[in-house]
Amino acid sequence: MRFYIGILVVFLALVVYVYFSISYQLGREAQREFNRGNYQSAYELATQALEEDPYNRSAFGIANQAKQRLNIQNFLNNAKESQQEAFRILKDGSLTPEEYLRLVWMVEEFSRKLRALLILNQPNAQEDKELKQYEMWFLELKARLDSVKK
Repeated sequence: MRFYIGILVVFLALVVYVYFSISYQLGREAQREFNRGNYQSAYELATQALEEDPYNRSAFGIANQAKQRLNIQNFLNNAKESQQEAFRILKDGSLTPEEYLRLVWMVEEFSRKLRALLILNQPNAQEDKELKQYEMWFLELKARLDSVKK
């Protein structure tokens, strides 16, 4: 009987330690921030939790998920900036050779970075929709540039 009570006490002590440890508290806060869409804060909190306990699987998962969201958000922001720059170049209706080369470079850079992004990150449905919209826009720009080239 004492053996079972001893195991129960050890088990409860482990549960209390895990639940109240700094690492797991930070991990729970990281999860809350992630659920709110605050990916930078979630990543930072999860990283702090991992510094406290590198075996905190929950914090590891949150850190990875938050980093993916941040990577995709940064890519989308850069794609939007490139698209706006392309609009500024195209608004005059005529292209200098330098502007043409700049647009070609932007299309190639977008395609290269998109491939790399999709290898290492898994976009959610909304992100996937936005990525596809930018991809279609840059493909159309490439087709227009190819027709100008000929």
